[in-house]
Amino acid sequence: MTTDTTKSILLIEDDEALREMYTLIITKAGYILETATDGVQGIAKLRQGGYSLVLLDLMMPNLDGVGVLKSMQVVSNRPKKQNGPIIILSNAGYDKVAEEATKLGAKGFLMKAELTPKELIKEIQDRIG
Repeated sequence: MTTDTTKSILLIEDDEALREMYTLIITKAGYILETATDGVQGIAKLRQGGYSLVLLDLMMPNLDGVGVLKSMQVVSNRPKKQNGPIIILSNAGYDKVAEEATKLGAKGFLMKAELTPKELIKEIQDRIG
């Protein structure tokens, strides 16, 4: 985990091509990005904490985004350093799963299929500057 938490972002995304694309877009905009390839890795990084923003995919193997959010509600999984808002990334559309994620603490929802690089950076800037 980086020491500059003012610009640190955690991306939890199982799709390698999307991870690479988001990494390029986000780091080019000057942010520090760490990635996790599934919910299990994501929880480990979230527990360390200190991220300004978390981008969380809903549909992943091993543990999905809702599972990650539920796990973070457990006292023993609470982060050592507080994390910033969690934004859901999905292609599933805003449905019951996204609604459940919001109830579990997610602060936003972005449709991956409709998300342009410019819109992604604007969302990040709106959340953390």
